[in-house]
Amino acid sequence: MNRLLVVDIGNTTTRIGLWDGREAVETGVSSTGAGCAPTLPDGPLEGVALCSVVPEAEDHWCAYAEQHGLELLAIRGDTPAPLTNRYGQPAQLGGDRLCAAVGAVNRLGAPVIVVSLGTATVVDAVSAQREFLGGAIMAGVDTGLAALHENTAALPRVRAQSPSGPIGGNTEQCLHVGAVLGTAALVEGLVARMRAEIGPAKVALTGGNAALVAPHLQLTEEVEWAVYPTLVLEGAGLIWERHHP
Repeated sequence: MNRLLVVDIGNTTTRIGLWDGREAVETGVSSTGAGCAPTLPDGPLEGVALCSVVPEAEDHWCAYAEQHGLELLAIRGDTPAPLTNRYGQPAQLGGDRLCAAVGAVNRLGAPVIVVSLGTATVVDAVSAQREFLGGAIMAGVDTGLAALHENTAALPRVRAQSPSGPIGGNTEQCLHVGAVLGTAALVEGLVARMRAEIGPAKVALTGGNAALVAPHLQLTEEVEWAVYPTLVLEGAGLIWERHHP
């Protein structure tokens, strides 16, 4: 196949890449918003597979596809995919969650647990029968820090960074511990509970804060896990292939 342009529009960041049928190579990252489109690759393209959680940010890509005569596949939660979708309200499922699950199953097989660490922290489960079951959604690392600053009188606004240990010695350090180690502990707990439900699942981490949180995870030795930065882009490519056999 020719190269496919794959796009992941998140609440904070837009990532684009090229899918060649085997892997996705990220080629650009920008802030999500008007006038913030990343530089697009040169050369022939087969089409555009777009995954977005910000509908108003899609116009640029629709115009790009139309201008270049490319087919555009906008992936939603109810878009047919190489998984059985058991989510109770597929139309309300974020396309990024579906793409990440597809990418994780392709990487690790099923059952699998997908941990997406971005604006939100999302932990999703796929059964051994390759069924997307759903999961849990929490505030992301930076989102939680911003909410604490905005909703309290005294807590400062800090940027997340790796803490040196589990006990913060001042307010800023306490916020770092809560944001990063708290998220790691939350992920550990949910992974354990989900594995009790679906069996000995492997774990795939992705998202902008994965590199920050992953070193602090204390998952049990029998849990096989890894960080895959391009998981959503890979899933978008695989879903495109599902529609273009």
